[in-house]
Parts: sequence; C-alpha cells; structure tokens
Amino acid sequence: MGVSELAKAVSVPKSTAHRLLVVLTESGYVRRAGDKYALSTRAFELGNQVAVARANGLRDRAMPVLSELYAQTREAVHLGVPEGSSVLYVEKLFGPESVRVDTAVGMRRPQYATALGKAMLAFSELGSGGSVPARFYRFTAFTIGTPDLLGRVLERVRQEGYSTDFEEAFLGVSCIAVPVFDRRSGKPVAALSLSTAAAGRAVLRYRSVMLKAAEQLSGHVSTMVA
Repeated sequence: MGVSELAKAVSVPKSTAHRLLVVLTESGYVRRAGDKYALSTRAFELGNQVAVARANGLRDRAMPVLSELYAQTREAVHLGVPEGSSVLYVEKLFGPESVRVDTAVGMRRPQYATALGKAMLAFSELGSGGSVPARFYRFTAFTIGTPDLLGRVLERVRQEGYSTDFEEAFLGVSCIAVPVFDRRSGKPVAALSLSTAAAGRAVLRYRSVMLKAAEQLSGHVSTMVA
C-alpha cells in the first residue's frame, strides 16, 4: 500500500503515516516495494512468538492430530482459538481433493457463523451465560440471524458434543467441529473443524473421528507449559 492509502486506513495524517513507516522500515518490520510498503518477514517472526504459534505451543501440539485427520479424510481441516466473540484461525491443512474454503491462518470470523466458533461458544461463559451478539451479520442466507436460534443451536452442541455449519459461512461448504478443552479448567481453548463439499448432513459421517481427535488433543493441551 502507498502512504496515502495507509494514512486513510488508520485515520492519521499522511505526514504521520510517513514518519511511522520510516521507523518501521528502519527496524525491519516493513519493506519498501517501489513507491509502496509491505510487511516484512520480521512481522511473520513476531507473530510466531505468540503462545499458540511458538514451539511446543498449541499449533505445534495440534499438528500431528490435524495431519492424521487430513490423512484419514482428505478433507480441509482447521484449528481455531477464541478471541473475544470471534474465532481466530491458527492452522489449516488441505489438499487437491479438499473442498476450497476461503479461509486462511490469521483470519477471524464471528463465532456464531462457523462450526469452529460454535463448538467453543457453547461451552464458554459467553455462550452458556446467554450473552449473544447484538447484531448478526449474514454471510449467507443460512447464517444464524437471531439470539433465540443461536441459543437453541448452542444447547444442542452442549448435548451432542460437536457443532455443525451447513453453508452458514460459505455457500457449498458444510462443516463439523469439536471443542478442545483444557482439562484442568474445563474451559474450551480451541476447536478442530473439518470442511466438505458434501451436501446436507453427509458431513456427520465424520463425527466419531472428530470427537476422537478432540479427545486426543485435549490430553496434550492439559500438559502444555504456559
């Protein structure tokens, strides 16, 4: 992006944006790309120092489980963590046979609009306490749009132990997700999801393998060093 674009995006004067870019460039977090600027690999290094991404962190512990899920199903699999009322995608595995899902590591979505998010929301204080969004953004015609419907869905998730998403986030994509718990606190710290292009409830055939994977990863999470 250029200086003017960046200044407008963050609502600061162009001169201020330029001074900040000079400092960020000199410190290695931004690089020049002609007359524009881009993040450098230093930003990538910094991002991988957060707890979920660093060595022996959640993403590291989850990778064997995610790899096994993909090997067994050849479907797109995700790992997400709660960030307020959103789910943050921290890992994704897929292959040539997987459905194309417009997700990426570092992307956020409202919890109510994804299987990943609902799997965590149902067992969190935010969800079990009846706290719901004031407004619901509809990503598709199937996205949950009312507090009452969300409440009923979360109750079913608590009963069944898994959540689903039938084209609620992306048209043509169905998902199933399972929460990952810290057994010491009993709180959900992450969720695993599997996405498929199969229509209707066909994705439910993966219930057993998903629940087994979540149980396995929950055991690893409980032994993690903070």
